[in-house]
Amino acid sequence: MKRFLPWIILAIAAGSIAASWMPPKTSKDDFDLSRFGEIPVLVGGRVKPLDTVGRNSLLIIHGKQELRLESGKRLSAMQWLTDVLFNAPVADQYPVFVVQNADVLGLFGWQQSDRKYFSFAEFTPFLKQIDEQAAQSNKLEAVQRSAYQSAIVNLHNGLSLYQRLKNSIQPEGSESFTAELQRFASSVPGAATAARLRAMGENFDKAKLDDVAQMIQRYERLSQMAYVLAVPPFEPNGEWHSVGNSLLRAVAIGEIHPIVAEYAVVGDAYRANDRTLFNQHVQLVTDWFAKEQPNTAKRASFEFLFNRLQPFSQSMTLYVLAFLLACASWLGWSSLLRRSAFYVLLLALAIHTFGLVSRMYLQERPPVTNLYS
Repeated sequence: MKRFLPWIILAIAAGSIAASWMPPKTSKDDFDLSRFGEIPVLVGGRVKPLDTVGRNSLLIIHGKQELRLESGKRLSAMQWLTDVLFNAPVADQYPVFVVQNADVLGLFGWQQSDRKYFSFAEFTPFLKQIDEQAAQSNKLEAVQRSAYQSAIVNLHNGLSLYQRLKNSIQPEGSESFTAELQRFASSVPGAATAARLRAMGENFDKAKLDDVAQMIQRYERLSQMAYVLAVPPFEPNGEWHSVGNSLLRAVAIGEIHPIVAEYAVVGDAYRANDRTLFNQHVQLVTDWFAKEQPNTAKRASFEFLFNRLQPFSQSMTLYVLAFLLACASWLGWSSLLRRSAFYVLLLALAIHTFGLVSRMYLQERPPVTNLYS
């Protein structure tokens, strides 16, 4: 039995890792956030799944890729991001912003305590003060800033990112974006006619023109605020657009991009807690990408898998296990434990190599080798 020990240890290690390769199961009665997280968007010059946007954004704002509420409930990055995108009043209550500097807390009249996480709703009355303090601190180089100035800049950056996320897919505070888009689409032809009559000096319907002008201003702000470019081009090498910019282009084109319309239904279904409708239209979005942008969809799906597997964390765990087995070999069963450590080390190297190759594929460049690359 002892001679099989290295293989048993290797099988246990491989089995624990293989479990993470299994796709997450979503109940029919629940929101399919896994499929929603696979939808591609353009952020930072690179196409990536919404899952990556959620993980990176929460890491920047919260310092972790998971949010733990005061009740003890844990929210994944995608659960948090979906609330931010579609249900901001709920997301505003999450204690996600980190503040530990006593001077920053004093700016709001708060006392320093064991508590370090605060919600956006708590900062809302002080947003102007934060903007002013951060503007002054940003005039200095990072190395010249005090601890207070660095903390206020970090808080300002987190709040700005959060507000941009809230206005990436639909205007913040929209109760029925689907109805709004329908009204916008039906009003544009009449507004175009009114604008043409006004240019000719003839009588025109001012109400129709004013109604569309208000919505155009709303979508201009949406375009300026958006952190995510969620609307793909129809052609493979075309430009991505924000939802706001896509709606502004719809005035000239005469139709709303189908992905914008689908996002509107998805958001309305999420706020209405209609899981079936949410999942149906998330599926329609992924089907559209699979048909119109197959390469983009495949890359986003692979990155979603990469995020779930976390190969670098897994390989690090295996390296530690191999080290412990090697140390244990000094105490007894030397040959068996050394072989076990060697097999686990080979598995760790294979997973580590997979992670490096995957990252090069996703980022389309070799790995960074030094701080100046």
